[in-house]
Amino acid sequence: MGMTPVDYAVLFLYSAIVVLIGVWALRKTKTTAEYFAGGWKVPWWLAAISHHMSGYSAFAFVAYAGVAWKYGFSIYTVWSVTIGIGLIITAFTFAPRWAKLAKKAIMTPIEYLEQRYNVIARVVLALSGIGIKFVDEGLKIYSLAVFLSVFIGIPLVWSIIIGGVVVLIYMTIGGILASLWTDFLQAIVQFSITVTTLFIALQVVGGIGGLISKAPEGFWQPLSGPYNPFWWFVFLIVVTLSYAGGTWGLAQRFISVGKPQEARKAALLSSILYFTYPLSFFIPMWATRIIYPNLDNPDYAYAIFCKDYLPRVAPGLLGLMAAAMFAATMSMVDSDLNALAAVLTKDVYGRLRRGLSDKHLLNVGRIATLAFGLITIGVALVAPQLGGAFQAMVKWYAGLLGPISIPLLFGLLYKGTSWRGALASWAGGFIVWAILNFGLQTPWEITTGCQLLTSFVIFFLEPMIVKKKPEEVKRVEELFEVLKDP
Repeated sequence: MGMTPVDYAVLFLYSAIVVLIGVWALRKTKTTAEYFAGGWKVPWWLAAISHHMSGYSAFAFVAYAGVAWKYGFSIYTVWSVTIGIGLIITAFTFAPRWAKLAKKAIMTPIEYLEQRYNVIARVVLALSGIGIKFVDEGLKIYSLAVFLSVFIGIPLVWSIIIGGVVVLIYMTIGGILASLWTDFLQAIVQFSITVTTLFIALQVVGGIGGLISKAPEGFWQPLSGPYNPFWWFVFLIVVTLSYAGGTWGLAQRFISVGKPQEARKAALLSSILYFTYPLSFFIPMWATRIIYPNLDNPDYAYAIFCKDYLPRVAPGLLGLMAAAMFAATMSMVDSDLNALAAVLTKDVYGRLRRGLSDKHLLNVGRIATLAFGLITIGVALVAPQLGGAFQAMVKWYAGLLGPISIPLLFGLLYKGTSWRGALASWAGGFIVWAILNFGLQTPWEITTGCQLLTSFVIFFLEPMIVKKKPEEVKRVEELFEVLKDP
């Protein structure tokens, strides 16, 4: 059973509301500070919900469905628990310091690097971070296309193009303000439909007791399959770096709050949500192993379940799920590409071409967002050749995040390392990753663990070898006067 006219009406109504939010945000957004940082006046609770919902996209309902179907409870241990812990760490380290950068009118996570290191480090980290992010964004558009393909019954390639264009139109309009309020709308829509699927799934499998007893042996182990304790520990480091601000769109949520204590509260609320809310869709995903024990492609498990069971409950629910997938993907891709466009506009284009007007930079930001969106659609078209969605994300994006994130994040906490150490940490991590990944082809946890260790060692060892010049020391001390604890 596929989409009915009522489902299409629900999807159209949701899309219309999203467009209205975008138009409203467009009228409110007159400066680059508003487009990229919300004028540093975003309420902490809105930043928290946006930070949390920006961690989801249709990717979560495709890639994590595949892992949940194969390895059971491990998806909660690997994903929810690691992010929840990482955000507790973030709340007492990085989040308040991102917010303090508002005192310097910082709009992007990369912008402060020029004072912390130098212009070369700022541009190098900006360009390399933009490059690897396209893999992550492409996988999200691909995951949205999976739902469209299953629900509507059109070929995957056309699903990618249609889904990508719809997301692209929205995300070019309103900047971070549109993203924040759409995230809030998304939270309401997504919560209502995922809780509905939770109760449907439990009814189909015979309640919690049936879910537990009918699952395969070993399904409820904390870690199973390829996810051993060492893998989990390496992934914990990676997701902590990502959700603390290595993923630039998430750092912007803390920057946009503008107040350290408010940013801490935002991180803690987001952490609580990660520990609790994902169970509303993980339980149905676990149930699909019982309902569909012989799936050829487990990534499709949750989408197939929704298509089979939601229309039996009430007309329009399948359309609401399609709207939730659009909402999730739009908010996450929008927040990420808004951050990428901000970095390109402020940290590359604006830095290399001084004296440009704010209106000129705002237009460049919108054009950059559009261009990045088109590249993202291209990556989504080749995503099926990258392997499973979750494995592709882990291998490429999670594997390459460390060398960029370590100089970026720990530059907020530790003032000893110079620009030389930052660039050496960045380069060393990438070199080790390339050798182990392509040359020796070691397992992901070994490759990424060695890469992270290399970047960390170089970053913290460099001050013991190289002495900074007096002007460097003075510049960094001035920055840390802003970043120091009150």
